[in-house]
Amino acid sequence: MKKKRFLPITILLIILISACTHYPSTPIAPKENSMVINIKNNSNFDFYGIQVHILNYLETGINGNNSKIEKGDLLSFELLEKDMALNGEVEMYVEILGSNSRGKSKYNVPNNKKVTLELDNKKEVFFEITGDSIRQADLKRVK
Repeated sequence: MKKKRFLPITILLIILISACTHYPSTPIAPKENSMVINIKNNSNFDFYGIQVHILNYLETGINGNNSKIEKGDLLSFELLEKDMALNGEVEMYVEILGSNSRGKSKYNVPNNKKVTLELDNKKEVFFEITGDSIRQADLKRVK
């Protein structure tokens, strides 16, 4: 009897886990004592993740199954008041996680363009990554 229940539960868990590995196309809303940075992929090259650098704070966004970030995918990063003071102006830059031609090794490509960001509670900002190659990627604010 227990074996008959095991398979459906396993299948349900796999479905739930796989649903969590793809980034949604709608942003998450900021909560009290948090701020959300949304970065949309509008680029014409393949990449597998993004690292956001703000002060000494680093946050990485990747798909749980190591699949590439598709064009149109939105990566949302939530900054919490308990991790950093959400007030004042700071510089932010990103590194893009690429892959070699065979897809076996990954590397980070820093985007040398820094953007100024005003930190504040219950705030969300929108950026996009554009460009035709990972080395020429451009990060720009859209809202």
